[in-house]
Amino acid sequence: MAEPARSRRSTLRTLALSLFGAAGLWRFLTPRRGRGLPADTLRVPEADVPPEGALVLPGQRCAVVRQADGFHALDLTCTHLGCTVTATPQGFACPCHGSCFTSQGQVLNGPAPRPLKRLAVERRGGVLLISLDREA
Repeated sequence: MAEPARSRRSTLRTLALSLFGAAGLWRFLTPRRGRGLPADTLRVPEADVPPEGALVLPGQRCAVVRQADGFHALDLTCTHLGCTVTATPQGFACPCHGSCFTSQGQVLNGPAPRPLKRLAVERRGGVLLISLDREA
């Protein structure tokens, strides 16, 4: 049996439906950004940060510290060789080579040559907006 010839119109219709379907699928599968914020901005409720303590966000390698003078955020990448530092009662410590940092990020003992990077923090209505790529 011979197949009927396809018309140009049916080919264009099929192509258009495929493109619309792919666009809809792309929209569904790509992550949404939150309310006009850059993708590298974290939203942390102020209430989640303990008084005179730190909220550690290991997935983002970041810690938010609350002290009497307000909030600040630190990048938890050690300035020695890039290990992720951990929170301790005295501040932060590098498990790889023993560097210790204050809760402000200053070096207590080496081999880290520089303090931890402070990240930009903005307060908006009870929420802290932390920029992971911008220093304070």
